Amino acid sequence: MSLLNGKYALERPLGGGGMAEVFLARTVGAEGFSRPVAIKRILPHYSMNAQFAAMFVSEARLSSRMQHPNVVAILDFDRDQDGGLFLVMELVDGVDLDGLMGSGMLPVAAIAFIVTEVLRGLGYAHDLPAGGDGLRGLVHRDVSPHNVLLSWEGAAKVSDFGIAKSRAASDATATEFIKGKPAYMSPEQANGQPLDGRSDLFAVGVMLWELLCGRPLFAGTTTQETLARLMFAPIPSPRQLRPDLPIELERITMRLLARERDQRYPNADAAIADLLAWRDYPRDGRELVAALLVQRCGDRAPQRARSIRSSVAATLDTPVPMPSQIPLPSPGDAVLTQLARGRGMRWLWPIAAVVLVLGLGTAVAISAGGRRSDRTTTPPAAAQPERPMPPASAPPVVREAPPSAPVIVSPEPVGETREAPAPTTSEERKAPPRSKKPRKGSGSGAGMQEVKLGGD
Repeated sequence: MSLLNGKYALERPLGGGGMAEVFLARTVGAEGFSRPVAIKRILPHYSMNAQFAAMFVSEARLSSRMQHPNVVAILDFDRDQDGGLFLVMELVDGVDLDGLMGSGMLPVAAIAFIVTEVLRGLGYAHDLPAGGDGLRGLVHRDVSPHNVLLSWEGAAKVSDFGIAKSRAASDATATEFIKGKPAYMSPEQANGQPLDGRSDLFAVGVMLWELLCGRPLFAGTTTQETLARLMFAPIPSPRQLRPDLPIELERITMRLLARERDQRYPNADAAIADLLAWRDYPRDGRELVAALLVQRCGDRAPQRARSIRSSVAATLDTPVPMPSQIPLPSPGDAVLTQLARGRGMRWLWPIAAVVLVLGLGTAVAISAGGRRSDRTTTPPAAAQPERPMPPASAPPVVREAPPSAPVIVSPEPVGETREAPAPTTSEERKAPPRSKKPRKGSGSGAGMQEVKLGGD
């Protein structure tokens, strides 16, 4: 156990990512005073970067003003003896939403409650009043299941505003670097446009879709494929995969997922109102989530949580049906269509080039395979009857080409020529299933990538 600045005792690591590492710690006070906390230490090469440090300090100050039951509180911010930056945060004793999703399909009522609580926290951040520095509101920009923490008491809190972007009074929010997890970005965030709270609402829509359908929505095998799916692939409605779902939740999900931000909810409160209007919205949501956590993650639950005898626990024994495992639409043809209409973005031209190369290569491979098949199946001695030539005045015969298989964007860099892969089956084109292994959240930054888009 090490002591940080003489007042925080680090006990054990909780998680880590590309920018920071998170520890379970305790405050060290007079007369044996102690309180469990979570400490997020920024990695040294980021702490020593003057530009990053200035941005982090500014956003830490703004985050410290947030006091809301659905937002993880910031308790302290300092530098250690080596000059490294660290945040002291409220410790949420429980699991993150990603870990709970890994346990299997969740009851629809629990999903509605968790999403509502997330929207409450985000709505509060979006509407944060301006302080003395003229900054108002926070756009999270990295909403994902990893950053939603669930306590054993059933509370849901949004964590990790570390890459949040404050909104100046003039609403000038342009930024050169797009940070976050590509699978949960809004289209405007992926395109490097100025953001407002509706960008976070899109990310909530992605989470809601995945909770209802039990599979990733946009995640591909590469960042390029994920972004292509995000921007252009058709978004199936949840009831296409689960006809048993309430139509109200389907409508809420698809409105949150509107690619044009003006077609989404104007703010989090509007989405919350629709969720609360659902006739089966749970009145005892916290109790339901607490019982669900004990049922799914009881081996990690403290004794106080395992001893709960919830009146709603019996409803959790009903198995949740698995959705239809139909393959999700491929973005390949849609990318080319949008680019042809002049709606493509600069970063998508390399993807389009790869799509074209793969498409042509696949067509050549199929054609060559067909000719080889003809040569091997036709008996050598068989006489081939001559086909009559059409009259000169006859119109040419036009046959429709068979639809090409959806193209998966290749991770290979543009400019290299490689052998085209063999066509895959629809089962092989499905997005990989979510891992069943629970992962740590608490703002670990797991899966977070920094993609330079929209900048020169």
